[in-house]
Amino acid sequence: MKAFGKLVRSADVIHGYENNGIIYEWSRDNAYLAIDAIEYKGIEGAILYYHNPPLHQIGTTALYAFHEALDRVIGELKHLNYFILYGPNDPVHTGGDLKESLGKLQESLQEKEEMRLSGASAHEMDKLFSWGEARLKKGIVLYHRIRTMARHARVLGVCGGGLRFGGSAEIQLMCDVLLGDSRSGMCFSEAMIGIIPGWAGMARVLTKAGLENAEYMTKTARVVHAQKLKEIGIYNDVATVNLPFPKKIDGNNQDYQLLLEEHDYNTGLVLLPRALELATCEKAEIPSVHRKNCKLLASRKDIAIEVKTRMNPDNYTHIRNKRLRDVQREIGRLGRPLAPQSIAALEGLLKILETAPYDEENFVQEELKADAALYRDPKFIEGLIAMLAQRVPDFREP
Repeated sequence: MKAFGKLVRSADVIHGYENNGIIYEWSRDNAYLAIDAIEYKGIEGAILYYHNPPLHQIGTTALYAFHEALDRVIGELKHLNYFILYGPNDPVHTGGDLKESLGKLQESLQEKEEMRLSGASAHEMDKLFSWGEARLKKGIVLYHRIRTMARHARVLGVCGGGLRFGGSAEIQLMCDVLLGDSRSGMCFSEAMIGIIPGWAGMARVLTKAGLENAEYMTKTARVVHAQKLKEIGIYNDVATVNLPFPKKIDGNNQDYQLLLEEHDYNTGLVLLPRALELATCEKAEIPSVHRKNCKLLASRKDIAIEVKTRMNPDNYTHIRNKRLRDVQREIGRLGRPLAPQSIAALEGLLKILETAPYDEENFVQEELKADAALYRDPKFIEGLIAMLAQRVPDFREP
């Protein structure tokens, strides 16, 4: 919040920029979300800032805050020409809260076994997992709100700092215009856990970057860095940031937070002025890559070869359950294991494109249903536990 106040709520730091006050503000524990009315070169808009250190994960309560905040902005749309999604320029931005999901999953599986022993029906037991589907639907409501705004105002996402995983990438992808920090990247890590992107992530990559790139990003779960994201049409522009990320010193978290705040402010001095220019310039001045000129991250044949190797649990027998940091060489050679159920779900979604013309809205709904089904798969717990423990998962059939 301090860094946010220093720059976004500052005066006379960015030429032509004015902060006109708070539209919405929410906080809980360390999480903070605010929307401010702003003005640049006389053009009115708004900026949203979400901060939840150290990893900026998006828990259920934060999703509700996003909804309330965007409802407030939608009510102000007649006065706003643009809307900027901004955030801390830190090394890592994760998606959903994995610990929250693990706790709910463990509880649901235990209750399911008790219900099974008591003779409950499959339909009754299935209801235990409705928490996952409800959370996914909240993410899709967020998608609808942002896409509604995009029909009336220019919606721009700033991908500042380092890597964005899962939901932190998906929310920015909901925007039409994306500005990337040159040190940033995106990773759909879900296939390494046992689920798939559930907040319209695959649909938005299909829209922006095409089939092959969407297949690569979702199936391989590999990081795609800033320049590549621009070449495939996801980023519209990349701002060069020549600042090193602060280093954390063991046992000195307070000093590290101060370094992060200073780094966030200095990075913002590069990113925010460019974001404001992109938000207010003529549409023709926004850099973009035409779909037919988008580069390919890999061919579908090469993707299939890699995925086949990484989804075979037998290829990881010699390092199964070992800590990732202890087997870095082997992981570097093989890649991290992929959950077979995730790959099967992604292939099912791609088959939809073979039978009907691509429609983003319809695909978003199919993506949600496919992900909700994976939350009910007992193998999901292995991926969750392994990811949190940073060990090699065991995706063999029980």
